[in-house]
Amino acid sequence: MRRPRDSESFKEYNFVLNYQKSEAEIFKLKGNLQKVALIFPNSYKIASGSLAWSWIQNLLTKNNLNVQRFFYEDWFSKFYSLEEQVPIDEFQIWLFTFQFENDLINIARMLKKKGIPLSFQQRESYHPIIIIGGPVTLFNHRIVEDIADFVFIGDLECCSNQFSEALSLDNKEEIENNLLKIPQIYSKKYRKTNYENCIGNLSPIPMAHYITPYSPFKNKLLIEIGRGCIRRCAFCVTGYTKKPVKFAKLDDFIETLDRFKHHEFGLISATITDYPYLDELLDYIENNEIRFSVSSMRVDKVNEKLLKLLRITDHHSFTVAPEGISQKMRDIMLKDLSTEQIVKGLEIGRKVGFENVKFYYIIGLEEETEEDYKELIEFLNQVLKLGYKEVSVSINPLVPKLSTPFANRKMIDKKEYEKRTAYIKKSVPKGVKLNFESYKSMKIQYEISHLNGNESIRYVQEKFEE
Repeated sequence: MRRPRDSESFKEYNFVLNYQKSEAEIFKLKGNLQKVALIFPNSYKIASGSLAWSWIQNLLTKNNLNVQRFFYEDWFSKFYSLEEQVPIDEFQIWLFTFQFENDLINIARMLKKKGIPLSFQQRESYHPIIIIGGPVTLFNHRIVEDIADFVFIGDLECCSNQFSEALSLDNKEEIENNLLKIPQIYSKKYRKTNYENCIGNLSPIPMAHYITPYSPFKNKLLIEIGRGCIRRCAFCVTGYTKKPVKFAKLDDFIETLDRFKHHEFGLISATITDYPYLDELLDYIENNEIRFSVSSMRVDKVNEKLLKLLRITDHHSFTVAPEGISQKMRDIMLKDLSTEQIVKGLEIGRKVGFENVKFYYIIGLEEETEEDYKELIEFLNQVLKLGYKEVSVSINPLVPKLSTPFANRKMIDKKEYEKRTAYIKKSVPKGVKLNFESYKSMKIQYEISHLNGNESIRYVQEKFEE
């Protein structure tokens, strides 16, 4: 790629290039057929924490497609690829991985910046093919049905060969006709409204092809150990859209760890503590002195060995997600977690040397009373008495999602949310750090999650004007 001459383009080019240089390749991906843009519509730091951004590229490149990754910044205008710093204008096929509802605004802004109409009805034959997939489409694909030419629902592993064959064709009409033959494709544009969801087997085991210091899993090689969730938490879409749950085979997983054991690992799953072969895996990790982090774990299922091994990998804190501020609220949330189980897990944490702990809570349910908030404060005092020196608490308002038991609930209004957070602020014991998620951001998430069809286009257009 020839370096751009104007200063703004050169600044953007260098910004992307510096991230590319930060990546240490684990293995090379190379394809020489059709150019495909794989777009994570958020910052590089968010994108690099998503295994999907690398794994989708891996699956398609195996079929010889020239897949290059893109990320989003508000100030971008050219949008250069990470691999070769090629402007996105040179790509005929744009794949968006739609991981978070709020990224809809970034998808729309990116299309607008590149002169692509938001509605598929207004596009011409020279515009790129817009395909949108990812977790959000699993519980409400209609959010993007008027924006995407094609919506991909489910896991790519189920049809990666057929999908790749369609994308590798030279003629746009042939590509589109072949995409319509894929069971997991939904397209309002072409009136293909019947589709099949599919959960992919973790064989081969999904893993990233690079590591970077900018990832939330700093310099760790991401590997997926489980997909889906066996739990039934009423606020979470994963337990209701990713069924049946799939786990990596122990032998395959150990073989992967052994092959790359000079690296540190980030183990990706809804919760590692539900992995059916966890004890055997921890024995291998301990015997081979493997250093690792986990994306999530259940405090009622942690054991001394797991926390001890995490502590060895320079973990200064571990995270507990009670979600409900009282036992009553956890029961309403179907969290299946008792205060006694939480305390037991915290006691194990102290035993192995953890002095810092983080908690995640969801508030804003109509059943909450002052007594529930008092129970939260009493619990935090109990945590401090266990000897934790730093206690961090993150508070989010409930965002009811479609496809969950909470689908028909309404989100708490801002005034009431601020009233409840004010009570927490004045009541928490000294030594507890509080972090409140932006109400505005969570409200946008709620609004987007319930959009469908042309509502989505009107919604993002209104956001452009704010």
